[in-house]
Amino acid sequence: MTLNRYRIPFLVLISCVLASAGLSAQTVRTDSLEFSVFFRQGLSEVDLNYRDNGKNLQDFADTVATLLEDPLSDLKHVYIEGAASPEGASDLNVRLAGDRARNIKEWLVGNTVLTPGQISTGGVGADWAGLARLVSKTEWEHKDTVCNIIRTTPVWIRKDGVIVDGLKKRLMELYGGTAWNWMYANLFPELRQGGASVKCYITRAADPVEARRDTVVMRQVDTVYVMVPAPAPTVYIPTIEKDLLMAVRTNLLAPLMNFGVEVPLGNRWSVGGDWYYTWLWRHWSKELDMTNCMQLLGGGLDVRYWLGESHAPGSHNRANRLLGHSVGADLYGGYYDFERDFKGYQGEYFGLGFDYKYTARLNRRRYGLRMEFTIGVGYIHSDAREYKVFTAGGDAIKTGATKNINWFGPTKAGISLVIPITRNVVHE
Repeated sequence: MTLNRYRIPFLVLISCVLASAGLSAQTVRTDSLEFSVFFRQGLSEVDLNYRDNGKNLQDFADTVATLLEDPLSDLKHVYIEGAASPEGASDLNVRLAGDRARNIKEWLVGNTVLTPGQISTGGVGADWAGLARLVSKTEWEHKDTVCNIIRTTPVWIRKDGVIVDGLKKRLMELYGGTAWNWMYANLFPELRQGGASVKCYITRAADPVEARRDTVVMRQVDTVYVMVPAPAPTVYIPTIEKDLLMAVRTNLLAPLMNFGVEVPLGNRWSVGGDWYYTWLWRHWSKELDMTNCMQLLGGGLDVRYWLGESHAPGSHNRANRLLGHSVGADLYGGYYDFERDFKGYQGEYFGLGFDYKYTARLNRRRYGLRMEFTIGVGYIHSDAREYKVFTAGGDAIKTGATKNINWFGPTKAGISLVIPITRNVVHE
């Protein structure tokens, strides 16, 4: 155990005696200025039109200019501390908080007489102190429990080098998750808009005062050594969170005869693809004469834009990826062979169109099963080649006739079962 040694060399007894003559002295005090800069959800750019940012920053710039003209004042340092809402991934919170602080520093350097050397920045990542402050101001029945957990629980806890617990995990599990959900709905929106605090430290010399010369009597006593144990080190451990990698799906309108995948590209965009292999044959007669069939191989690609504020940029919206309302642009094509009563058509087709999709969870799990509902319209073109079959089960004989097909209208429909595929991400 590291021990700190404090030495108490003297016990001082002071007797105050009025002096016949006084000396001139000067005292110094340290003041501070502090204000907040707010940010839009998930963003780090300084927006002067957002809330009171423009007024606060300009007032601060004017105050700094006034202080520097005052010979009794000395601006020592400006410290900017960024923060983010706790529900996002830890590494992303730290990055966002740091970016916010650095962007404020750039604004101050560019719009005031402050130099980069007078300003330092830092990022606390998740704003646990801000969350505790908001909780304490509520009438919520669980506020004391939540504040106690925030005050006493380390952000990360390790055991034998393995993550076993932490502040965020305990809060998310408190009362079966109901406490976290309440804070998510009622307090996190305010924390998402908060961003950084700016503190300016100033030393100010007071007016000269007349000092008194006192008589001081000092008595030396024995030296005493006090052994104080060093404080326990803070334990930091990363969290492991699930992150959506992709989703696989199958259209229940053609069960077991198709599959698709979709990959998110951030919160707003995604790309996907589907493959249909309904290469089947069906008999309308009692004998297996192969006089009627439906055969199709086809696929499609789509680029999708997800609607709503729940898909706005920001780590706190990652759990909403591939959920809700979206619109997409589609490309599709394939090969077909349709026959009825010894006469059929074969050919290739291609098309393009637009679709609307709504995706919903089937349970309360973040990455549980989902259901998609899709409908689309567009254009399909094909040059169909006619053929005939003259004997049951015989070869298809091309007649040489072709049929030019151009279709405008509904081109896509789906009721799909979706399975999200996740990966574990370690956030330091």
